Amino acid sequence: THREAMAWTNLGLALVEVRRFEEAIQAHTRARDFYQQAGDTHSEAMAWTNLGAALQEVRRFEEAIQAHTRARDLYQQAGDTHREAMAWNNLGLALVEVRRFEEAIQALTRAREAFHQVDDTHREASAWTNLGLALGGVGRFEEAVEAFSRDLAYCRQVGDGHGEAQTLGNVAAALVEVGRVGEAVQGLVRAVELFEAAGDDHWAAQAREFLDELRQSPGTGQEG
Repeated sequence: THREAMAWTNLGLALVEVRRFEEAIQAHTRARDFYQQAGDTHSEAMAWTNLGAALQEVRRFEEAIQAHTRARDLYQQAGDTHREAMAWNNLGLALVEVRRFEEAIQALTRAREAFHQVDDTHREASAWTNLGLALGGVGRFEEAVEAFSRDLAYCRQVGDGHGEAQTLGNVAAALVEVGRVGEAVQGLVRAVELFEAAGDDHWAAQAREFLDELRQSPGTGQEG
């Protein structure tokens, strides 16, 4: 039973890779059931995580929230702080999708703290950005800028130019909301440079479009 559960998990992961999400949901559900039957709580938690991710891909967010909540609870039981942090992060992102921002802020704050506790600086930085998105959802834009800035510092520290460019876009959007348009423009200029350096023409074009909008808006002093 345990090895059959592992096979269902591998099948589900492969189906996700080729975007056959409904079949992946069925496979991960079977894996979860078999791990339950085998009494393997930790693997069951991973199956819930995989199921939640597949459900999010088909925008079944309420079911995904339930799956990530179950994964979080099982990881808590198992004493796996690192994977519990991942579950909090996944839960927070799913909550953002259904605009339950206050709950998302709580979940992502827990994720950030747990990642810090286990010294996973990469995921901690990612959790800061996710937290920034949730804070923006309730109009707490100054706090969102601070959250994004934490991820920005990490990206610069490790030399992740593409990640820095993405975060600069988030920072710019929050800065505009608090009237700091000049700073937003400066950040987007840098974002365009970094996306171009990374060869990401799609996101370079997106950042350039946002930059042009800001330069043409009244009061920026950036026309032309």
